[in-house]
Amino acid sequence: MKTKSNFIDNGSTSRFIHWLICTAILIACSEAMPQTSRSCETELKTAEQKYLDGYLDEAVDLLNRCLDKPGATNQDSTEAYKLLGKIYIAKENRAEAKKAFWMMLTINPAANLNPAIETSEVMSIFNEVKTALEKQRQPPEEPQPMKQGRSKKWLWIGGGTAVVAASITAIVLSNGTTDEGFVKPPGRPR
Repeated sequence: MKTKSNFIDNGSTSRFIHWLICTAILIACSEAMPQTSRSCETELKTAEQKYLDGYLDEAVDLLNRCLDKPGATNQDSTEAYKLLGKIYIAKENRAEAKKAFWMMLTINPAANLNPAIETSEVMSIFNEVKTALEKQRQPPEEPQPMKQGRSKKWLWIGGGTAVVAASITAIVLSNGTTDEGFVKPPGRPR
């Protein structure tokens, strides 16, 4: 007669060991792989702190990394470009600041800055870009009809110019005319 043992039998033990090894391998691989978040939350917070601490180039690198992420949301991109604009103003690079604000407003036309928080220079450049973008988005004005007298005057001037040009062309080309008064066509290339 067989007696029951308090220990696990060999089949269960081998399955448990196999599971334990696979789990350990998966954990090791997952920690070795870089974690890529689909959001830029970490980069934005770190870049903001770098900006406040005066590490402007490091902040720009972090923001560019955020913008290069394939899964960056419009909100992330808007915040990144807003901070880039402020950083470029701090670096006294107005052209790059304008580009950053332009991109921010292109992504999110309703985006705004808080004048109570931002410097007057930041607000000035931002408003300049926003105004330029709004002008670009406005439909073109309908052309005003010409006054009747002006259109006839330009018709006479244009017609007269065409007659004079045709007369000069005829005189210049009259050296190579046929008997009928037509210009001889050039010969075929050989």
